[in-house]
Amino acid sequence: MSTVVVGAGLAGLAAARKLRAGGEEVIVLEATTRVGGRTRTERDRLRHGQPADLGGSFIDLGQDRILRACAEFGVKLTPTINILKPGPDGRIDLSSVLRNTVVAEGRLLTPEECAKVADEVRAALDASPPVATESIASWTARAGLSPLARRLVRAQAGANPVHEPEETQMSMIHPPHSGKTSWMIPGGADSLATAMAAGLDVRFEQAVRLIRQDQETFEITVKTATDEFTAANVIVTTPVTATRGIAFDPVLPEWKLQALVTTPMSQGGKVAGQYANGAELRSRLGASVTSDGPISFAWAGPVSEQDTVVVYGLAPDLSDGFLRDEQRALDALDDLIRIATGSEAERIAGVLQDWTREPYAGGVVSSLMADFPRLPALLARAVGWGMIHFAGEHTADNWVSSMEGALRSGDRAADEVLLQRSLTPAG
Repeated sequence: MSTVVVGAGLAGLAAARKLRAGGEEVIVLEATTRVGGRTRTERDRLRHGQPADLGGSFIDLGQDRILRACAEFGVKLTPTINILKPGPDGRIDLSSVLRNTVVAEGRLLTPEECAKVADEVRAALDASPPVATESIASWTARAGLSPLARRLVRAQAGANPVHEPEETQMSMIHPPHSGKTSWMIPGGADSLATAMAAGLDVRFEQAVRLIRQDQETFEITVKTATDEFTAANVIVTTPVTATRGIAFDPVLPEWKLQALVTTPMSQGGKVAGQYANGAELRSRLGASVTSDGPISFAWAGPVSEQDTVVVYGLAPDLSDGFLRDEQRALDALDDLIRIATGSEAERIAGVLQDWTREPYAGGVVSSLMADFPRLPALLARAVGWGMIHFAGEHTADNWVSSMEGALRSGDRAADEVLLQRSLTPAG
């Protein structure tokens, strides 16, 4: 029996590997020329071959599936990273990131100012607990935060996920979903995807246009612009936006279409600058920088053997052209580093990734935390007499919107197919 997997991101690769291990014939169709999906690493634009992660970067404590995968494929991790700083009582919440380096209104806040605004946010959380579906903009107004505290909380919409505060729900930033104890992959996050793809039959530049199921034989035909494939099962692992662009015959059930239409994706991008004197710059920058400027959140990656470091910045898509102008974005990153460290940094290379304009992504990650687990469960449910399956971070039953969630969803979809095989009489 055979399965076609649509998409060679982490979800698709996890599904394909598990199916192949179960004796299934598997073909993976990928619309682009590379594996990894939104786990993308730039390897050509920076000096000395230093990698820059333009998509997923962090692996968090508790993400056991991806940690096992890294161990299985020999993918090395950095020492642990603690992005969030606990409050005096040891608690980690929305205020924690404000206890690190903070730049507001073009200046570096003193440690005393950071502690004061963090304490104000902590008190507001206790006095006016946010509702999961409430927007960041709404809660900051309802909680009566000072102008400075309000600006800095709203700025966190540009960090996790990258989006505008008027459209981002409080569930996306509180409580924090990551950053307590994390790792990065110094060789680039997509090195895991490359390792997982080894030995699989991945067909590139095969954007799927149509998935048709015969009403009598139940056989499934998958059509791309140039080819046609038949299979007993299909696993669709593309992001929400890309999935909506695929034609299904018969048309997807109303409940599935509604789930796809009502699942938003965050919009924004990531700027990566490579700097000289990396060890010193990384030390001066601290664990992270939060800002109310065009770059909302920044941090430094591992230092290379040549003493260069990649500093990453996340920027929401505010429809102001910022994410369409690489030089403007890199200059903004330079300015943020200068203010945060008090000195000029020597940038030697850089690159900008705008996920909003990616045709097969359509955004950064799904933004459905406030409707968890209802929406992911609907997005994950199979259709077509249980023969058309769905995976991807947006369908995860845990760690939604992360690399971990993508891997778990791929495993789950593969298990569905293998279970179906075990229940199908031979012949």
